[in-house]
Amino acid sequence: MISFTPKTIHRCLVLNLSILLTGMLPGLLTGCGGNDQATVYPAGGIVHYDGKPLVGGGAISFVPISTQKGKTAGGIIKEDGSFVMSTYDAGDGSIEGEFRVVVYQTTMQEPETVPDSDGTASGKNFEPAPTEPIQTVEKKDRIPTLYSDAVKSPVTIKIDPNGNNESLNIDLKRL
Repeated sequence: MISFTPKTIHRCLVLNLSILLTGMLPGLLTGCGGNDQATVYPAGGIVHYDGKPLVGGGAISFVPISTQKGKTAGGIIKEDGSFVMSTYDAGDGSIEGEFRVVVYQTTMQEPETVPDSDGTASGKNFEPAPTEPIQTVEKKDRIPTLYSDAVKSPVTIKIDPNGNNESLNIDLKRL
């Protein structure tokens, strides 16, 4: 027979409550919907590192520097360094204001998976599939990790409702 002490029951309740609240938190923060979304403005551009488009692609986000209404905008950085920001819908842009720019560079690729087999097909032997991530960006082309820190990234940008926010240049430097 399993017996539970009050301390064990309390820990289980706290754990279950925290799991429940963590799952509900995004919904609580965004509300039930409605049309109370902050106005967004088309925003996009190119991320450069040492004067060249960012190698490898990645992700970018605009983190508000001050408290303001609306969500953080994010986007995918393509292989040519270009990006388009999204807040509520794909490609809709960013809310206005001043933001810290956070850039995550894709430097590794997961190995391709292959169906299980005995290693032979049509009488030919195949090398086993790699199990480790494959490096796709040389070390000299990797951005410093500081640019992926939402608190310490030194890059800031301003989205102006009357400005040209679709040709933004995000210039990252070697530190």
